[in-house]
Amino acid sequence: GRLAAIITLGSHICQIDSRFAGRGWGHRMRIERYAPTWHKKVIDLAKEAFGEGYFSKPGEIAGDPDTIMLVSNETDGSLLGLVQGRLLPENALAEYLEHKVSDVPDEVAAADRDGALGVIEIVAVAESQRGTGLGTRLISSMHDALIGHGADKLIVSFRHGPSASRVDGLMKKLGFEPWTRLPSYWQAECDAGEFKCVDRTDHCTCEALLYRKSVY
Repeated sequence: GRLAAIITLGSHICQIDSRFAGRGWGHRMRIERYAPTWHKKVIDLAKEAFGEGYFSKPGEIAGDPDTIMLVSNETDGSLLGLVQGRLLPENALAEYLEHKVSDVPDEVAAADRDGALGVIEIVAVAESQRGTGLGTRLISSMHDALIGHGADKLIVSFRHGPSASRVDGLMKKLGFEPWTRLPSYWQAECDAGEFKCVDRTDHCTCEALLYRKSVY
């Protein structure tokens, strides 16, 4: 079948041990499944990347049987990055996209009906590791993990605000094509004070940029 992925901008599991020679990866680095020992460091990293309160209950989220959370770390205990994804329930895509997208590709709509649509909701990389390729590695790891969990189509969601890094080059490298935009995708939560966005001024300034990809 075809594997389609959508990236929205504002992403059985085995431990993956890899030795990286790239910039910033001088020690042994692992990508492994989240454990409660990472709770505080995950909250701190999410606060740095997105704002206070945006990802405040990682343990509760990771406890969902359809959710996968991976962390990237060094053997000295430093948290370098995290990625979280899950399988959407059947026919849940419209609600997930806040009923703001009507032009849904046929293969994605079919996966949504079948409960085979995976979403990568959180991708965060420590400031010291940005530009090293770690974000690409995390997305790729979650991509493979969700397929192994039963997904045959994928969505990846990122908040995209004024201070966010440009991702066009990364998306192209991973084979993704632009789809559409969702202005003020997180406006309701942001306006209600559910989290303190790092980019907020006197109003919500974030949007979601959607990309799609067919793999198979």
